[in-house]
Amino acid sequence: DTTSTDVDCIAYYGITTGVTATTYEPSANIPRWQMALYMTRFMDVAGHTLGSGADQGFTDISGYSAAIQTAINQIKQAGVTTGKTATTYDPDSNVTREEMALFIHRLLKKATVGPGGNTEYVSGTSGAKEIKSIDTDHNFTDLTGVTLVESTTAIASLWNLGVAVGTIGTLYEPQKAMNRSMMATFMANALDHTNARPAGFLIQAASFTCGREGLTGFL
Repeated sequence: DTTSTDVDCIAYYGITTGVTATTYEPSANIPRWQMALYMTRFMDVAGHTLGSGADQGFTDISGYSAAIQTAINQIKQAGVTTGKTATTYDPDSNVTREEMALFIHRLLKKATVGPGGNTEYVSGTSGAKEIKSIDTDHNFTDLTGVTLVESTTAIASLWNLGVAVGTIGTLYEPQKAMNRSMMATFMANALDHTNARPAGFLIQAASFTCGREGLTGFL
């Protein structure tokens, strides 16, 4: 039910398994419990070691499977979510486009950078770096209603990284529910900045030389 190469990409990396073996349902919305699974799978292939998944104090996730509860707790441990409140995750609500930007912005900061990935200093002009853009320009005309400074920063950063795309023209529509097709686009674009590896892939060579004395130059 889709020909999207972005969907193919996140399926290849095991981030999604589809709704069924042959359907993805690209126009469907994404509940927050489902997004937690996608995000932990993203972090796993993008080089971040996930936490234990121990209870993080959310009181509204007990009715979900152990795998879902673990994923929600892991993204809290990683700082990818803060919850809707200190004690609620709101698992059944659909992910908005504003929330999607925050999630991906935070995910990238936890990922291992890959060839061509853009990094900036975590703070100041020296020290550790993380995947993000510090440019604040963007072409969206409908962010004036976004009150959370981190949200505007996240959207601008992702736009400059080539991760975030709008809906129509210059609209981002931050409060609109994210659909599965656009989620795949954001995640595939984000993977471009990481050192993502599919399951079972152990080594990647950027170049090599075959000389008279044998093979040299392996990376």
